[in-house]
Amino acid sequence: MDGKELNFEPSGGLIHASLVMVDKETDTYWSIMTYEALAGELAGSSLDERSLGVKTQWKDWRREHPDTLVLSVEGKEHVASSPYDNYFASDRVYGGGKLRDERLQPKQTIYGFHHGGKPYAVPFDAYEAAGASFTVSEGEVFLYRAPEANIYASSNAYFSPAGFEMVDGSWTEKGSAARFDPGQGTFVNGDDEASIEHLGGFDTFWFNWSMNNPKTEVLGQ
Repeated sequence: MDGKELNFEPSGGLIHASLVMVDKETDTYWSIMTYEALAGELAGSSLDERSLGVKTQWKDWRREHPDTLVLSVEGKEHVASSPYDNYFASDRVYGGGKLRDERLQPKQTIYGFHHGGKPYAVPFDAYEAAGASFTVSEGEVFLYRAPEANIYASSNAYFSPAGFEMVDGSWTEKGSAARFDPGQGTFVNGDDEASIEHLGGFDTFWFNWSMNNPKTEVLGQ
């Protein structure tokens, strides 16, 4: 940022039940939900999002990347069950937070993203299994989740200025005629797929997203 390399680590603090990071160089605190600097030398600054992360299960990652190295703690590489499973299955909101926006249920799973400086949320059930497109400023957003996908699986999210449509049973990007392949989670066999952009954002709970982004527009209701 401004020619300075920043290295981030968890600060140990939360805001609206969401992780706050701190950079080692300026001791500035950053919200992972809004990408904004909350306090410190760079307070008021904002980060650009890069859509590079993949949320998946170890069995699927290992199949694609068999040479992956795994961080172990005292010789243990994993646990038999996830400590988060009970939390995912409950109605409990993390940290006892109180939901202010009741348009959706507190723990309804959504895809949250920012576009054109505006926050959006789309419930899983609006695009799960069949996929769906939604109009935003300057184009359309396409979202897809495989039928009965595990909660750890990432939604597939793309943006196109030209938009998307269903052609012969397949979602197609209008500008390139590329078709969405559910197995690969990408658009393929198009004339020019450069017009299709990976959409920034991530899967989360409604309470978590809405508490940090109070002016969210909900799509797909």
